[in-house]
Amino acid sequence: MFLNLSILLGFLLLLIVSISKWKVHPFIALILIAMGLGISMGMGGEKTVEVLLKGFSETLRWIAVIIIIGAFIGEVLQETGGAFRISDKIVKWVGEKQLPWAMGFTGYLISIPVFVDVAYILMQPVTESLAVKSKKPVLYIGLSLAAGLTVAHTLIPPTPGPLAVASLLDVNMGKMLFINLIVASFAMIGGILWVIYFLKDCWIDYDETLQKRLGTVDSRTTIMETSAKNTATKNKSLLLDIMPILAPILLIGAGAFITFEKTSVLSQVVTFISMPLVAVLIGSVIAIFQLNTSDKSSTINRLVDQAIIKSALVIMITGAGGSLGYVIKETGIQNEIVHVFAAAPFLGILLPFVVAAILTISTGSITVSLVGTASMLSPMIDSLPVSPELTAALIGSGAFCVFHANSSFFWLLNRLHEVPPRVLYRTFTLQSLVMGFSGLLGVLLLMALGF
Repeated sequence: MFLNLSILLGFLLLLIVSISKWKVHPFIALILIAMGLGISMGMGGEKTVEVLLKGFSETLRWIAVIIIIGAFIGEVLQETGGAFRISDKIVKWVGEKQLPWAMGFTGYLISIPVFVDVAYILMQPVTESLAVKSKKPVLYIGLSLAAGLTVAHTLIPPTPGPLAVASLLDVNMGKMLFINLIVASFAMIGGILWVIYFLKDCWIDYDETLQKRLGTVDSRTTIMETSAKNTATKNKSLLLDIMPILAPILLIGAGAFITFEKTSVLSQVVTFISMPLVAVLIGSVIAIFQLNTSDKSSTINRLVDQAIIKSALVIMITGAGGSLGYVIKETGIQNEIVHVFAAAPFLGILLPFVVAAILTISTGSITVSLVGTASMLSPMIDSLPVSPELTAALIGSGAFCVFHANSSFFWLLNRLHEVPPRVLYRTFTLQSLVMGFSGLLGVLLLMALGF
């Protein structure tokens, strides 16, 4: 087992060095590392390629088209000035100093029904406009949003991971929700404080690109403001501006929270329109109606072209990251890791946290970490020194530690904002570590209070 673990760690280190130091393109590095790892772990060349391609297709099966449509919505919001008007209102409502908290809370809410990747893509135009409007680095705004998104995705039902943990550990759902809400608050606060104190001056080249595209730092009248003024007479409603983003979130949420008889027509309709692809497509249709131009057809085609071009790299690198994660999962090394740590009773209450952290580091998937840890620990749940509900919270906290080059969201940030991987390691990766230990602090406090 230790040989396999050493091989895995060696390849992950090689991945980081090849991208950060040797400047190998992430797509090439991810594919080659995935193939090398599979062969080195005894899967054989043919089997490794099959697993790699399956991981690539499974990762993109539900997100590729959504990325393109989400990018199109962003292009429309930029074209109409809607992204600027939304960001302008947010700044006026909460103030520039409170922006990280506002974005974190926004992410917390919208990620309960919506997958992290989809939610971030939908919010990208607002995130970037807020960065320009507030004169803050895009990572300052974006990672505040990411803190809220990942917290809800990891700890709050009805997102799939926490629901699976609840089922596997047979917990009291009400008690688990109460505990996880508190732990999630600790994790999000840790993530946002990290942004406030360490990322306020974290400028990257893309920030300069945004300033040139959306406005200039010193100019009071930005390009976006000019665009907004040109369309102000035809589109003054903030609700209309936000509907292309809000509608998909509400529709997906309806599918998560509203239930009908499965055989009823209404149930089938709700199930259909709440599918992420369909919901985002509806949002794009709403966006199209906001275009005020004499030649709407050519404008739509131009914006679709721009969305596809901007999405291509995101899609390819996200798929390559999924391939690596899938190869790691197919090797079965995560099961060996869990068994070794399960045989170490001296770890005590930290066992769920440590195992979940190792699985996240190894596979890059929060859901795999949550489900894998809960599956392995469920047979011994009665022998652990903490309640099933606190065990679930410990697993959720450990699942934050840490996001790096085998995480699809890592590459989503890399492509959407052109963030160099070395910058993501010292910002996004470290933020996830802070959030994990902040969540652990919340669990330990609840234990001290007698939960």
